[in-house]
Amino acid sequence: MRLKVLKRREGHIEIAVGGEGHTLLNLLQSSLLRDEAVRMAGYAKPHPLMDYSILFVEMKGDKTPEQAIIDAAERAKGELREFLSAFKGELERIKGDGNNED
Repeated sequence: MRLKVLKRREGHIEIAVGGEGHTLLNLLQSSLLRDEAVRMAGYAKPHPLMDYSILFVEMKGDKTPEQAIIDAAERAKGELREFLSAFKGELERIKGDGNNED
């Protein structure tokens, strides 16, 4: 992953994110949009052949966009851990039942 800040002003940031696709950026965008201090969060892929996307974050409060991104990544990380734990539990349940059809 490569990151480069393209634009930065009070309450706004644009970051080029190289080597990542829709999977990570969509997860990060969804997590950012759950933050009440975020006015707008999105990303764009300038061209399908380009190996980077641009993440946009606009804030409506005193929180910095950098802090909002950090918080969103931590929130997504927690949700993925929760999913992994539930998934492993379900796999163990299926193995224990000897039945994988429900």
